[in-house]
Amino acid sequence: MSDFDELFQDSEKIYEKWNLTESPFAESAEKLTRLNEVFTGRREELATTINLLRSRDAKSILVYGWIGIGKTAFIQEVLSGLERNMKNILTASIKLEPNTDLATAALIALAREMPDDDWAQFQLNRMGLRPRKALHDRKTKAGGKFVFEGTIEESAIAPEAPQFPTLSFEDLLKRAMEKRDRVVIAIDDLDKQEPAKARKLLLDAQGLLKGRAWFLLTGHPSGITRDYLISDRGLFDLPLKLEPLDEETSYRMLIKYLASARRRKVDPNNSNDLNVVHPFTPETARALCQTAHGVPRWLNRIGNYILLKAAELKEPKIDDRVFQIGLAHAREQLRGQPGLTPQDYYVLDMVLEKGILSDASVTLEELDKMKAETFSEILPILDKLVEYDLLQRMPTERATEYAPMPLLRQAQETEETDFN
Repeated sequence: MSDFDELFQDSEKIYEKWNLTESPFAESAEKLTRLNEVFTGRREELATTINLLRSRDAKSILVYGWIGIGKTAFIQEVLSGLERNMKNILTASIKLEPNTDLATAALIALAREMPDDDWAQFQLNRMGLRPRKALHDRKTKAGGKFVFEGTIEESAIAPEAPQFPTLSFEDLLKRAMEKRDRVVIAIDDLDKQEPAKARKLLLDAQGLLKGRAWFLLTGHPSGITRDYLISDRGLFDLPLKLEPLDEETSYRMLIKYLASARRRKVDPNNSNDLNVVHPFTPETARALCQTAHGVPRWLNRIGNYILLKAAELKEPKIDDRVFQIGLAHAREQLRGQPGLTPQDYYVLDMVLEKGILSDASVTLEELDKMKAETFSEILPILDKLVEYDLLQRMPTERATEYAPMPLLRQAQETEETDFN
């Protein structure tokens, strides 16, 4: 038996004891093939969205909240729910890539959902995106006597962006509406753009968002929802804020995630059955939910680190001892992620030391060490650390403030207590 086979069988034995086929945790909704099995809570927000969707007129909805709060999962749940419950509807979704305007993103998303429409596939091909079948320019050179003696020159069409993306989208939407009663398009990750750029994208898309298609966008609460484009001009018919989940909802979510990977089915609705959270104990399952602070991505990421460490230790269950070892492993993994630079670590340690970092708390000496003159110059580093789940951007209207992720803050507070 090879080393790989032996190690794989050892791993198989542990997961068998846990009644799991694999780690059930996923850090992003895109990695979940059966989102509806694990999506939990948000009933009030879903009800509000459903009621708006009953309108005959197309509406635009902004789903906003902090990174990791579940915006992508929410809009995907809405889209899949519409497909299950509404007839003759076309739904499409896309992530907003850098240097892409909203009209072009909408055009791409819609064209991908119209594989049998030649004009839609032509648009994809023009932009260098792969259609269902390749399209080519063809030139025929006929012979002097018979056509069949001629030759055909064929060349691939060079990629190019649409010259008038909004008009191109409207043309394609008209074709889609000839066969469908409703078209709903979700554009994700508006919050990944710089606030100034996001405002410009929204300004340019006013006509698009007030057209015949329904739009769902996800955004960050900073710099977008307070902008006059939304509040005064009424760009969105519904700005919908997602708050952190309460502990009980997080607990039910954890049960659903575990149930989605069970070898032998366990009734997830029977919360009195200890098997619903196995290999966690009810106490460590609650502790995981508390550590995640209601943020679904933190629940998944920390839970995965703990589970992987328990598998490495070949532990049959995750009691408090194993849980604490797993938390330490999670902190180590978070701080050791590839892509972090010495400057990133300097900023992270500075935030850990201060507790809260803002324009008011940073010193000129600290900025000078980072070769920066203003606080705004280090914002890209701070936002990068937020993306890496090392920091969180605080929900304050007064200023831009950053704090350590609770898992790291707890470790810092413990170290300070032990030192004192």
